[in-house]
Amino acid sequence: MKKFRNLDKTWKELLYAASGLGPNLLMVLMGAYFTDAVNPVALDLASNPGKGVQAITGFCLIAPAIFPILWFIGKAFDGIIDVPLAALTDSLNTKWGRRRLPIAICFLPMVVSYVLCWIPISSEPNSVANTVWIFIWALVFFATYTMNLIAFYGSLSTVCADESQRLRVSSYKSFFDTISYVATYALVPLILGGTGLHIDKLVFILCPLMLTMLIPVFMIKEGDKWERKAIADGYDITPLAEEPRVKLRESIKLTFVNKPFMKWCLVNCCAFFGLQMFLVSMNALILGGMGMNSTQMAILNTCAFAPVPVMLYLFNKLKKKKGIRFAFQTCLVSFAVCILSFFFGSTFVAGDNTTMKIVIGAVGGLVGSWAIGSFFMMPYMVPAQISSVEEKLTHKNHSAMYFAAQALTTSIVGAVASSLVYENIKMLFISKNAPGVVYASDKAAAAAKFGADASSVFNLGTMLVPFIVSVFCILGFILAFRMPKNYSPKEVAKELGLEKEYEAHRDLFDEEDGTRPFTRESLIVHNALWVLSGCIFGFIWLYQLISAVNTFAQKKTPKWFVLISLVCLPFTAFAAYKLNREVNAKCDALSVAHGKGSVAVILFAAIGLNCVSLSIIQHKLNRIADAEAPKN
Repeated sequence: MKKFRNLDKTWKELLYAASGLGPNLLMVLMGAYFTDAVNPVALDLASNPGKGVQAITGFCLIAPAIFPILWFIGKAFDGIIDVPLAALTDSLNTKWGRRRLPIAICFLPMVVSYVLCWIPISSEPNSVANTVWIFIWALVFFATYTMNLIAFYGSLSTVCADESQRLRVSSYKSFFDTISYVATYALVPLILGGTGLHIDKLVFILCPLMLTMLIPVFMIKEGDKWERKAIADGYDITPLAEEPRVKLRESIKLTFVNKPFMKWCLVNCCAFFGLQMFLVSMNALILGGMGMNSTQMAILNTCAFAPVPVMLYLFNKLKKKKGIRFAFQTCLVSFAVCILSFFFGSTFVAGDNTTMKIVIGAVGGLVGSWAIGSFFMMPYMVPAQISSVEEKLTHKNHSAMYFAAQALTTSIVGAVASSLVYENIKMLFISKNAPGVVYASDKAAAAAKFGADASSVFNLGTMLVPFIVSVFCILGFILAFRMPKNYSPKEVAKELGLEKEYEAHRDLFDEEDGTRPFTRESLIVHNALWVLSGCIFGFIWLYQLISAVNTFAQKKTPKWFVLISLVCLPFTAFAAYKLNREVNAKCDALSVAHGKGSVAVILFAAIGLNCVSLSIIQHKLNRIADAEAPKN
């Protein structure tokens, strides 16, 4: 009997992964711009009025002594509310299933409350009214946003049929998250600087993107209607059928005594503390600390975020070869190193040498791009994998609770980092001409307190952030040694003490046995990476194809062909022709239908469109992989 699959096409995996694109983009915008938009003290607007587009107005709209406390409470509430909301969506029993209804109900309040956060009700500086107004609507937004995302994340363990599909969807999700971050940190500064549009107005224009959150409502196939249809079509509905509900107390206990999950949470909290402090302070680090303008900011952020799709692809390859723990540890180290570039490239260290600051920032961004993609992917993939294994072996489905528990810990950690720590240290200033540290509303006020010229005064908070972030990344690196090497079903079952159950039900898991030399690859993703990387990914793709073809080729293709192709692009045509000939021979041996494609492979590679040539070869390799796959 055929097993039921929600996402039975690659385009469905991609579309489903894009569900959170709109809400996440707007949430990233809030995290990146909101606190500085309502309190622009760290943006140093006096030295460059053009930076005023990063703020709603040119002065502080909130009460700086009260706002950090209320914002911390709001962010902590964002995490605490996850637990009861996750329990609700895990235990919900309706004819429409358990995940779709919460998304449909909470969508409109999420959009409305988000918009109202950006509309101050008072034009007075240091307004208590604005502070309370923002706090109230932030609570509504955090609750409804959480309900939408928890329901979406909770569906990953059941919507995805196996670990490999779950990893693909998580990778696609990270790909779209990367687009959000590239748009937020590279494109938005250019739009603001080029148009003079203030950040709040741009947010209103982008709000319709929230509609992507409704995709799961139409794609998740659960509830009475889909069960009847699947049975009528002759499917095994085990992945679709409703399991017994797990009560709140039991769900919390199962989650917080889960060893692999808690080990992951410790590491993730360290990474998230650093990442959240970095993201919320990035504008101030670049505009204020480094003295850059919007265009220069876009250049630095492009260096950090544009390579992420390719880095994420390479991360997955390294993960398969060395294990997920090792791959993630390299990310923590690279981020710890790259973040220090913001200090060494600051005006305090580099002075007014703009070229030096751009070079330092660009190199730091390239180093950090290795880590950013994994920071997006891991929080989706790990809890989904753990909950899926537990569900199959114990028949207890409370997957949303894992994401809620993860969100609870990271929300509190993030609130401490962004609200209690950053929002307070960004009010501190030092001077090269006077001793001590002063608390001030802006650089001019700090200079007056020091009795020094404003050019000798620097924001201490923007200088401390890189060191704080680096320390937490190194701490995460150390704690990661407690994580399992991988999160394969076998290793997760061992960590959960369910080894006997795993051995008795190994047929439930589609694990790779190591006998397949290569697996199918997504042509859509590979071509997207080729475009986003400016064709650089084509050489990585060529190396991958050489490795795959050499597992069965009569005449091996030297891997140094890639190096020659780098310096002599037309040589790619010869390499592609050679690979295509070997793949055709393999297709003939397996009786796999294929076209010769020799002329097309040579022609497109010769004119620089090697993505077309490589796609032709990859398509045939995918057919070979399918032909050699074990039959269920």
